[in-house]
Amino acid sequence: MKKTLLLLTVILGANIATAQLKIKAGTNISSITGSTNVSVSPNKNYTFDFSERTKSKTGFYAGLGYELFITDNFIVTPELIYNQMGANGKIVQNQKSTFKQNYLSLPIFFEYKLIDNLRFGLGLQINQLINSKSKQEIVSTMPFTEEEITENTESKNSEFFKKTNYGLTAGASYTFLKNFSIEARYYFGISNIYNEDKLPKTENVISTANAKNQAIQIGLAYKF
Repeated sequence: MKKTLLLLTVILGANIATAQLKIKAGTNISSITGSTNVSVSPNKNYTFDFSERTKSKTGFYAGLGYELFITDNFIVTPELIYNQMGANGKIVQNQKSTFKQNYLSLPIFFEYKLIDNLRFGLGLQINQLINSKSKQEIVSTMPFTEEEITENTESKNSEFFKKTNYGLTAGASYTFLKNFSIEARYYFGISNIYNEDKLPKTENVISTANAKNQAIQIGLAYKF
């Protein structure tokens, strides 16, 4: 993370004369792929598959960046973004799980201008975990009635996740009204978000996990 920040400082210092500041905000539609596994004995394995048991979660992102014009058509854009990610669990029997993760993200996006207002790009994104929470919701029915009771429990679990993870981004932007633009990006995580060294392990219980974040970002940007 420190090396990346140093690289950005060098880039900004060398290109500050041709840089254009922008602020941006929008919606994250995030999900988690992969699974967690708990082995109690050779014959008892419990697996939570995120793809099967969760669906997408809507969150928020906001931040700022610098557009550095290397040429008239080629732009490098380092950004600093607050990202809400995670996934909503599907109800299995009477229980639903929700996963909430907040990140400070550092995308470095490389864009190419096809026409005056339309750009396409690719980039690398590093995410620094701020906090992580999970929520369990259990719905039960009172005997002899149709009344439902919902029990909610929320717990912080940041210690089980890596402080830093990373992935790739791809997307496009369209500029209108001179300084406004619509941006759409897809983030594909390529590193495990779990810290397996911190997962519960005993003589008879072994916990493993391999999961990655994914997100679709749609929002607006304003250039100064």
